[in-house]
Amino acid sequence: MIENLYELPEWREVCKRYRYDITRFAVEALGMTYANGQGVTPQQETLFKSIVVPGSRTTVASGHGCFGIDTEIMLADGSIKAVQDITLDDKIMGDDGESSREVLDVVHGQENLYRFTYSDGTSHVFNESHTLCMRRAGTTKTLAVTDYLKDGAGIGFYCYRLVNGVTVDMPIRSVEHLGFGDYYGFMLDGNSQFLGADGMVLHNTGKSRSAGIVALWHLLFYPESVMLFTAPQIGQLRTVVWKEINICLQRLKNNPSLGWLADFVVVLAEKIYIKNFKDTWFVFAKTAPKHSPTNIAGQHGDYYMVWGDEAAGIDDEVMEVVIGALTHENNRAVLTSQPATSTGFFYDTHHSLSLTNGGIWVNLIFNGEESPLVSKTKLIEALYQYGSRDHPGYLIRIRGLFPELKGKYLLTRTEITNMLARKPAVTEDDEYGYIVTVDVGGDVGRDHSVITVMKVVDKDYNGRIERHVHVADIPLFSNRANINELKANIYSVMAEYAGATLVIDPMGAGMGLCQLLKSEGLYFETVNWGVPCFNNNLKALYFNKRAHAYVSMAKSVERGIFSVSDKVRAQYQMIKDMETQMSRLPYFFDERSRWGIVSKKDMAKDGITSPDLADTFAFGFMERISYSPVNKAEFVGSVKDKEQWEDLNELAAML
Repeated sequence: MIENLYELPEWREVCKRYRYDITRFAVEALGMTYANGQGVTPQQETLFKSIVVPGSRTTVASGHGCFGIDTEIMLADGSIKAVQDITLDDKIMGDDGESSREVLDVVHGQENLYRFTYSDGTSHVFNESHTLCMRRAGTTKTLAVTDYLKDGAGIGFYCYRLVNGVTVDMPIRSVEHLGFGDYYGFMLDGNSQFLGADGMVLHNTGKSRSAGIVALWHLLFYPESVMLFTAPQIGQLRTVVWKEINICLQRLKNNPSLGWLADFVVVLAEKIYIKNFKDTWFVFAKTAPKHSPTNIAGQHGDYYMVWGDEAAGIDDEVMEVVIGALTHENNRAVLTSQPATSTGFFYDTHHSLSLTNGGIWVNLIFNGEESPLVSKTKLIEALYQYGSRDHPGYLIRIRGLFPELKGKYLLTRTEITNMLARKPAVTEDDEYGYIVTVDVGGDVGRDHSVITVMKVVDKDYNGRIERHVHVADIPLFSNRANINELKANIYSVMAEYAGATLVIDPMGAGMGLCQLLKSEGLYFETVNWGVPCFNNNLKALYFNKRAHAYVSMAKSVERGIFSVSDKVRAQYQMIKDMETQMSRLPYFFDERSRWGIVSKKDMAKDGITSPDLADTFAFGFMERISYSPVNKAEFVGSVKDKEQWEDLNELAAML
């Protein structure tokens, strides 16, 4: 019996067919399709053609489910939730009806959809690459929808439910093609199986399919090859990639002519290897601390390959060690990331080190607007969110382009000058409310204690909520205000603006004030903006609540819906301080392309004073700081502002 893979004549034959054609391997061996029977997306094919070249260096700047909308999913506590509403904070009921599954990621895309109707008249809508959970006489198997439809591999197998702890077979009565549409899904830990609201045993999805395909291809067709996956945070990457390799491996097992290949692959928690070659022929994932880059060193070989995910966030010292290990002629490297930073090694691979500039890196730009896996709904949502196709956030997250930032600061002097000359963004006809924000200085001459009164109204434009703010008054701006003086001012302001929402920063000197006010029974909201956003969509866009608040404030200034009263403008020195602070708010994008605001400590290193006034403005834009229900309203702003919104609506309609 032949125990070594490379001794098999059949293996040498499949190597001839697939070693230099990843797309063929994905389609023929793994049965991959994405829409209307097409094998791989054009972007995937471009990526595969670059990687397959021996010695290739490929760098990808990318702007980039399984169930139809409203599919009901059972949570671990027995409650029910629609699939499109599942978040990273949810726990899903496991297929045993007892254990829970952690949500590792959520996904959304478009594909051919099919309604599977069961013998009892109930049904589910799946996309064509969904994995069905099936059983026959106690034997279970997983099968892709496309495979079930194509070759009848599911004959004799049933879907099944868990009802009161008992497994019940559910024969499929009919399958109806619904056409091309949106699907939603998520990635889970554990065995990837969970329960629908009706107890049906279901299977989750994955989105890092290209990495899984390439990893299995490289492992199978290059003798004693080694492949490293690395990223700034390795935990989820390992989970995701291992999941995708397992999906690809299962597809390979189901291939009637190539299933034998899968028998040579052994999957462990930390390593995937070829049977009998555990230490010389494998895939693994590893990262290194910023100041210990050599922790990731040590791998070399004729067929060594590196895949760096979220590469814009991998420290240059670590990257130098990783790429430095590619010492053999046929070694390959792939870097994938959103183009979040305009410096560093990943940026250089798209510029000075790129093939077009005389370097060796094939630099690919994957525009989400051109991807069949990115829905029109997502594009329109992003367009309204950022306000322009040329906005840095849209360029990074959708178009896959490195943004040419207008500067290192959120707002320009011109934008602030325009704000100060603007008519009120909130009028007496609006159903407005008041938000009073307080920043507590240290009473030592450096920081100011500030109380700001903002007239606020949220307006609904075609389902998108925009907060309009008019700074009505700044009754306190002092670098000598002690706690007792500050407390007296707060009570005076709250008496004048009855019903206003009071927001106080409890950090540092503010802690004593908050304790005092709390003991006296005064209700207020606290800032606590160094933590992640609560909403998962915001969590994916902003480094923390502070970033979300400041970027939202800056957007309102840019869009002409933030204004300052004559009463405030009359205070000359305060306005000068306001202009300085609001024009010196340094920002960045992290390795996950999330907005971030430079810390006050780092601002101080650059000679930037504490933005106390600007802080109180941003407090009014914090997540969950409210005043009243949203009302429907017409645009309030200049003719130019209104024209810009109309242009945006027209552009969205064209997507």
